[in-house]
Amino acid sequence: MHTHAARPQARRTALLRRAALFGFPASADLNPGTEAARHHTIQWLSRFGVFEDHASVAEYDALRFDVLAGLFYPRATGADLNLGSDLVGWYFVFDDQFDGELGSRPEAVARLVADVVRITDEDLAHGRAGDDGPLLESFRDLWRRINSGRPQVWRDRFRHHWLEYLHSYHREALERTGALPGAGGAEVPRSVEDVLALRRHSIGVQPCLDLNEPFDGYTLPSALHGGFPLEGMREATDDVVVFTNDIASLDKELAVGDVHNSVIVQRERAGGELEDAVRHIADLANARYRWFEETAAELPARLADAGADPDTRRAVARYVDGMRHVMTGNLGWSLRTARYDEQGTEAVSGGRQRPWAQLTGAQPA
Repeated sequence: MHTHAARPQARRTALLRRAALFGFPASADLNPGTEAARHHTIQWLSRFGVFEDHASVAEYDALRFDVLAGLFYPRATGADLNLGSDLVGWYFVFDDQFDGELGSRPEAVARLVADVVRITDEDLAHGRAGDDGPLLESFRDLWRRINSGRPQVWRDRFRHHWLEYLHSYHREALERTGALPGAGGAEVPRSVEDVLALRRHSIGVQPCLDLNEPFDGYTLPSALHGGFPLEGMREATDDVVVFTNDIASLDKELAVGDVHNSVIVQRERAGGELEDAVRHIADLANARYRWFEETAAELPARLADAGADPDTRRAVARYVDGMRHVMTGNLGWSLRTARYDEQGTEAVSGGRQRPWAQLTGAQPA
């Protein structure tokens, strides 16, 4: 009689038990402007026709992507926080396009990716006002707002990270159909490192990190940004977020049959119980986070020895804080969102997709 009512609590209990395996905090440092950004992003997406009705808005709002942005950027204000919230919201709307059959159609995915890439090539000041539908038109607006007035070195870096993110969806689609050597099912076991190599791009962390620079009013030199140790610290940030996400979303991805999850791959490789794989992935996340913090502690002396000026040292310290906010904020949001609880899992089970998940105009094969 009480079984169904107990299931959401059981799912919540399992998530909390798994989250307790992490050796780093779940951030509670929520930006005080988050509520305003929440309403802004819903209105922004609605303006472009992403939601078909009030029920769709309510389903989106329950996932609280604004909280993720508010934890990522706890000190951003006004238009900056709105941009961060819009970016995070668009990410998830875009990602949800691939949960259905589109995600297993590499050619259709390649066409969609090419459409988005085309917008990144448009002239910011004189780009056309297109009629490409809700997904692409909202991206066009977002792209212009984020890039306008930014230094070219930053814009080049941001676009490079966006292209890595976008093209990862095509590779995932190829893997799902077995169109890549060594991909396509349990007959060819993959490794956790193989999953990471792709998910470091598809997780979308790098463009989120890039926003820390304009939001805080600095631009890191390319040599510093792409050199040791910041490059390695950004990769560690990717890995921690991937592992956290894979544990938090595990039940959802088991329900929909998504194989791009390090826990699932670890269990396929090593056998044993599912919770053994969860503990292994949590241990990997903890090791990466420890390395990040150990390296961060060494950075001030390293920069001083290299002759970095005080402004550069302050900028690097803020950038390191930005990486930390993304790792701990992702865990904090994972414990608050409805995306990974019982209701969120049921929302994408049995072939159901989110109401905003068919915005591409792609026709079934």
